This record gives sequence, C-alpha cells and structure tokens, in this order.
Amino acid sequence: MRKIVKFIDGINEVIGKITSILVFVLLFVVVFEVVRRKVFNSPTMWAFELSYMLYAVMFLMGFGYTLKHKMHIGIDVIYSRLSKKTQGILELITFVIFFLPFTLVAIKSTWTFMIQSWQGLEHSQSPWAPPVYPFKTFMPIAFFLLLLQGISEAIKSFYKIKGEEIE
Repeated sequence: MRKIVKFIDGINEVIGKITSILVFVLLFVVVFEVVRRKVFNSPTMWAFELSYMLYAVMFLMGFGYTLKHKMHIGIDVIYSRLSKKTQGILELITFVIFFLPFTLVAIKSTWTFMIQSWQGLEHSQSPWAPPVYPFKTFMPIAFFLLLLQGISEAIKSFYKIKGEEIE
C-alpha cells in the first residue's frame, strides 16, 4: 500500500511541477497581447484564446497536485480538534460518499465531451478557430489524476486510523 501511495504521489508531483512551467508560457502570451494592444494598438486574434486554453490546462492538471498538498478548500474549525483516528474515519467516509462518486461522474462526462470533440474535430467559434479537441483531452486525464490522488489520500487515511502516518 505504501508503494501505491508513493507511486501516485510521485505522478502528481511530477505532473504538477511540469504544469507549473505553463505559467511562464501563459505570462509570455498575456504580456505579448497587452503590449500589442496597448503599445502598438494592434491586438491579436489568437492571444486571448490561447491564454484561456493554457490557463484551463494549468487549472485542470493541477487538481491532483493540489489535493496531494492539501491546498483545496477545507473547513478546519471542527476537523482540527478531532483525534487523528476520527479524522481518518471522517476522511474515508467523505471519500466514499462524496469524492469517489464525484470524480467517477466527472471522468465519465468529460470523457464523453472529449470523444465528441475529437469525433467532430471541434474548433473554436472565433475567427482564429483553433482546434479545441486537444485541450478537451486534458479534462478526463485531470479528473483521473484527481481520482488517483484521492485513492492515495484514502490509503493515508486508513493508515491514520491505524495510528500510523505516511507521507
């Protein structure tokens, strides 16, 4: 079980760090567009769409990494006062009742969106009309990585209930 946790955590750590590089690409695109628009009064058709596509990829691919580092929103007022064993039980219950069904539905629905997009070779409605289907591929991948990280966190909760901590 510890090897599974280490493997899943490692995947999301690497993907999170690789994804963080997109910040620089996004920054370049946005600065380029701002300079073109404000300094040269010559906006581009592509920069806005590319910027929101890059942002979407960054956002999506950061799901698992964010969960791994416990950076999702949580309410710690009550949780932090509970014993480690009770925290672990609560984490496992919420995993089964909320997290697991949510991620499975998200994977299924985004998979459908992705397949439809690829079948129609979907393009944006803008004058630039970039292909959208490659970007929609990131949706089910991101939710699958989130599911994997959730499984890792559930295993950690199981160990917490037993009185052991694994990181």
